[in-house]
Amino acid sequence: MGTMSAESFNRPGAVDLSGLAAAAQSTSGPQAPGPGGSSWVVTADEEHFNELIGKSMQHPVLLELTSAHANAQAMSDELERLTNEAAGRWLLVRVDVDATPQIAQALRVQAVPTLLPILAGQPVSQPIQGTLGADQLKDLTDQISELAVANGITGRAAPVATAPAPVEGQDGEQAPATDPRTAAVEKLLHQGRYADAVLGYDELLAKTPGDPVLLAGRAGAATLQRLDGQDPHALLEAGEAAAPGDVDAQLAAADVELMGGDPAKAFDRIIGAIRVTREEERERARTRLLELFEMVGSADPAVAPARRALAAALF
Repeated sequence: MGTMSAESFNRPGAVDLSGLAAAAQSTSGPQAPGPGGSSWVVTADEEHFNELIGKSMQHPVLLELTSAHANAQAMSDELERLTNEAAGRWLLVRVDVDATPQIAQALRVQAVPTLLPILAGQPVSQPIQGTLGADQLKDLTDQISELAVANGITGRAAPVATAPAPVEGQDGEQAPATDPRTAAVEKLLHQGRYADAVLGYDELLAKTPGDPVLLAGRAGAATLQRLDGQDPHALLEAGEAAAPGDVDAQLAAADVELMGGDPAKAFDRIIGAIRVTREEERERARTRLLELFEMVGSADPAVAPARRALAAALF
């Protein structure tokens, strides 16, 4: 299974989810609940599929396309266990391709089981086909969570209740849909107030310095702030036309490459600038590169070789 990358800019060949049926007002019943009687697993049909995909603007959605004939019950059970233990870090949306073949056709799924992670309404990898083991599923879900934070998508999925949703103040009230630490910052991100979100992360980091989740979130918010209102294609063209030592142009182009799903290329671009610059300009490029490492996460295979290349460029 390859490492996923965020798709914040349109790319050729991206799966078009917009042609499916419009969302309905209801959702289907919950799957087996996790500890505490709640579940974050829901079965989709055409009627409310778009509604569920739309939730990926606030938190990750992991599509599982399966069939009774897929011989993958053990994988489904393990994925359900991981999902419910995560308690809202993502929502698992199951699609029975026998009952809803139109969804599988729209996604061009050719075999089951297939997993497809969704962020901000778009897939962040090619469909992952075939049965995965427990370790592979854990790696996949960890990557989904890291990518979401890196791209400023820090909400938590509300549980699918096993009973009617409680009213405010009622005993047994469900867990909040967002992480209490970052709820205010998430609201700012959803409003497009990226500069305020960066300040919010700074305040949180002042209380818990070095927290990797907060560092990744801050880096993602800062990247969104830098790219807000910019033309990504123009930034890339400017980076290609500029000299390697033009740090402003190279950092801007690297932002686009990273958010467009190519961290290795973004890292190489910045390291190229570090090789030909000195003093303040070199330090500015190095600092940005370290921020992007935090944003992507150490599990990304592009990070380790980039760290080695950085060391070589500096020394």
